[in-house]
Amino acid sequence: MGRVREGPKRRTLERCQFENSFYRRAFPYNLVRSVLNTYRLLAGHRVEDRRHVGLGRPSRFQVGDWVRVKDAAEIRTTLDDDDQLRGRKFTAHHWPYCGLTYQVERVVRRRPDHSHRMQEVSETVALAGAICDAPDGSPGCGRACSLYFLDEWLEPSSKDRTEPRVFGPTAKVRSFEEIAATLDARGRLDGISFSPEMIEFTGQEFPIVRQIADLDVELPSWKQPRGAFYALDGVRCSGAPRGSGGCDRNCALMWHRSWLEIDEPTAPAAPI
Repeated sequence: MGRVREGPKRRTLERCQFENSFYRRAFPYNLVRSVLNTYRLLAGHRVEDRRHVGLGRPSRFQVGDWVRVKDAAEIRTTLDDDDQLRGRKFTAHHWPYCGLTYQVERVVRRRPDHSHRMQEVSETVALAGAICDAPDGSPGCGRACSLYFLDEWLEPSSKDRTEPRVFGPTAKVRSFEEIAATLDARGRLDGISFSPEMIEFTGQEFPIVRQIADLDVELPSWKQPRGAFYALDGVRCSGAPRGSGGCDRNCALMWHRSWLEIDEPTAPAAPI
């Protein structure tokens, strides 16, 4: 965990945004969730401290390798009746990637589950640009999470060009001094932390993948997003903030609107 001094107040930069809640819940749901989440975090960390979770078997592919997602017919032969192989589901968001070529971005061997407990993952990779928002335009949950592909679903490719993606406007990350001025004493804004490794992206410009929002369901009145956060193309957590053993979840880092200078498209002038 990193710390910085900004004026008279000490601000703490938390290690991992995955431990933050993206949603604001009304009373008493917020209190119940806070208690449950605290318990899960403490229980998960105790389990990790007591029994170190190792790494799963490495993929036959390495970071930087070019691979082709097999055709749908080939992949179906590997799946059971629940569209799963080795406990990993080939979801509706995976199918549009069939037959397309991508570069291996991360070999996934260890990641936290939604109870914050680490688990081993074997012979699995994340592909650069292959996210829950599928190339056919179908949206995922809005967080631009990496999809995981088992080795059995991939084959080596001699092609060395990833499939193009079309994004909207670009955003420049503001300076760290500007961002630090927006953070509370815990290093958060609207409940989401600015983690230490995000500092290296300040001053750089990236395409916006999307504004992070829950697009799959209509949210109840007592559960709403905390603020306007964005996912940027190619900007993902390294996993190092998780400490010993690291983490290969490959989460998209979330950026608050006030941390960005967004190049909004200019509307055409109205005809005279």
